[in-house]
Amino acid sequence: MLGSDLVKYLSQSFSVTAISKENYSQFVNHSFDILVNANGNSKRFWAIKNPLEDFTISTVSVYKSLFDFKFSTYVYISSSDVYVDHLSSASALEDQIQDSSKLSVYGLHKYLSEQIVKNHCKSYLILRSSMVLGQNLKKGPIFDIIEKNPLFISKASCLQMISSQEVANVIAFLTNKKIKNEIFNVGGRGIVDFKKIQTYFSTPVSFQDKNETQIYEMNVSKLNKLFPLKSSEEYLQEFVNILKQ
Repeated sequence: MLGSDLVKYLSQSFSVTAISKENYSQFVNHSFDILVNANGNSKRFWAIKNPLEDFTISTVSVYKSLFDFKFSTYVYISSSDVYVDHLSSASALEDQIQDSSKLSVYGLHKYLSEQIVKNHCKSYLILRSSMVLGQNLKKGPIFDIIEKNPLFISKASCLQMISSQEVANVIAFLTNKKIKNEIFNVGGRGIVDFKKIQTYFSTPVSFQDKNETQIYEMNVSKLNKLFPLKSSEEYLQEFVNILKQ
């Protein structure tokens, strides 16, 4: 979802080449000013059950891309799961060193990929993304609401969100400003409280009997000082309005 949306939005300002599994081999050894890697597994629960496959998809593929393509700047889309404690903005800060032994399989592989990018690239940006909302959404609690499925998370859950278009805007802004060798948390300010989630949707929202509580809130003050961000609630409302249209 994110990759296809980045192609659509970034094409409005840049000359964009979309590289997928189907055409990957055609572009090996090609040169680009900016290589954006939005590849990799995005399913946390699948990664836990399939650690070796997840490592291949999410980490080996990053290493491979560093040698298969030539580029001036590498932009890696990472995840908020690289934080051991992602429960509050006070603990999820870009400059905090993480204890990798306490990360989930999914978070560990994203964190390892970050280290590979930092080690290999002379010019890079690492964007640790919150939940992304886009037109081709295919998973997650908001997708389940749209599909009228019961949610797998509890009402006590609180999630940070941002739109795929805003992620594209952030990439365009940072690269145009020639900002490099930095890590940024990318998400809306604050969180969406799922005790209030029904207020955004006209269709009934239901929850499974047994479900987990998820809380994700990174500190986005570093990016917000350079690029004013909207709140997570505003990004969700914009997404819902687009669905209605």
